[in-house]
Amino acid sequence: MTFFTLATLSTPEGLTAAIGVGDKYYPLSQTQQFQHATVMSLLEDWTRSLTTLETLAEEAQAGKLSHSISASDAILETPVRYPNKVACAGANFTGHLKEMGFTDLSKWDILPVFLAPPTTTLVGPGTTVKIPRTTKEFDWELEMVVVVGQRLRHASREEAAAAIAGYMVGLDLSCRDLAICDNQLKIDFMRGKLQDTMKPAGPVFVPAKFVPNPDDLRMTLLVNDRKMQDASTNEMLYKCDEIVSVISSHVTLEPGDLIYTGTPSGQAKSHGGAWLKAGDRISARIEDIGELNVTLKSDD
Repeated sequence: MTFFTLATLSTPEGLTAAIGVGDKYYPLSQTQQFQHATVMSLLEDWTRSLTTLETLAEEAQAGKLSHSISASDAILETPVRYPNKVACAGANFTGHLKEMGFTDLSKWDILPVFLAPPTTTLVGPGTTVKIPRTTKEFDWELEMVVVVGQRLRHASREEAAAAIAGYMVGLDLSCRDLAICDNQLKIDFMRGKLQDTMKPAGPVFVPAKFVPNPDDLRMTLLVNDRKMQDASTNEMLYKCDEIVSVISSHVTLEPGDLIYTGTPSGQAKSHGGAWLKAGDRISARIEDIGELNVTLKSDD
């Protein structure tokens, strides 16, 4: 079985879905099967798409696909453009709970989730993240992102696991000083979590079949080559399949929906308030899934 990834490439002709094999990307627009496909359209019929993609990966490995772009020359966008829903699970890692001052590290009775970050929050690798003008405490959170591949409602954990199409590396960037407010609710998700470019994801989408143990993957995040987060998904209180199941009990999940699954310890406050600034480079890596690199810029 040939390992492959899915990507969305920016080319002179426009955006195109591509299959990644080895150190090359093969635009699906050059194939008969998926000439007009996007990663989103592939997810809408994921079972059938996966079978055909497996065949294409074998052909690419054997040198039977002629048109390719080297990984070093490829310009990658965020792979899934654009989901109907983006959900974010909160306070889901034991290390993060300790860092926030919790002494009870047992599983929450109700999984904290917020839904509907706008699609303008989603960006890919590169100099893509704009720091909001009014924040002085811009922070990082490395997260594993689940990509949904089936329509789900009231799914069991087993059904949820079968509906996970794959995974991406994600960043849940936050304005800590803007998230807390003095109104009755005490929190402002829009200013604190949902501004443009604050949910990078990618650089590729890895099918679930190539991630056999999502519950035990090393996660690391570096800022300007300084390690800030180093943990494992084995710290998750709610595992990926259970998160999908829980969310499906409240809203219908659809192919292409994205779920950010929580972050481990190691945010800026724990590093002496090393808040992000323009020009900073973030390297976020999750074992078996990949590495997402972004550079921050001012929102001029």
